Amino acid sequence: MSLVVLSAGGHARVIIEALRSRGARPTAVTDRDSSRVGSFIGGIPIIGSDENVLAMTTDSVELANGLGNRATRGSPGLAARRELFGRFAALGYAFPMISHISAVIASDVSPGEGAQVMAGAIIQPGARLGRNVLINTRAVIEHDCQIGDHSHIAPGAVLCGGVSVGEETHVGAGAIVLGGVRLGAGSVVAAGAVVAKDVEAGCFAGGDWSAE
Repeated sequence: MSLVVLSAGGHARVIIEALRSRGARPTAVTDRDSSRVGSFIGGIPIIGSDENVLAMTTDSVELANGLGNRATRGSPGLAARRELFGRFAALGYAFPMISHISAVIASDVSPGEGAQVMAGAIIQPGARLGRNVLINTRAVIEHDCQIGDHSHIAPGAVLCGGVSVGEETHVGAGAIVLGGVRLGAGSVVAAGAVVAKDVEAGCFAGGDWSAE
């Protein structure tokens, strides 16, 4: 079965490398910029926009969400990533879990459709990853954490045991969330922050804003 990566940005390159680490190679990449058609990203051809996928049957191709996000103090920036996944999932296209071979994932971890675990990440027993979740490079998800759909745990972030992350939440690079803390849906944790108490839905934690 073929695999197509949606969106030819920086995160798509990371996805391509994760697939290569396991001996797999995507067939093609899509991008909204028509001027990029016929060029390559990570050695994989860009074949056109997302609309090109619609000519492929759901039993002949799987998809990978190559769209990243850029959070701000007021928004996790994950809406476009969620919408891209949701559009094609609703049409019956499958998004397999993707993990880099160097990631450590406990045997009882429950990953949702389209979950992505990047190089060097560690996910401990009892953790649950929702649909379209991104666990980025060297992030640590300790035992019994629950990560809601469409959330992004950025590079180097650490979630201690029993943390609950609501849907479409961004935890910034290098942030530490202490055990048992609950992050409400749509919340944003700044890069490098230490979060010791619950964060309400749609709220920000972390003092001065720091991107990523």
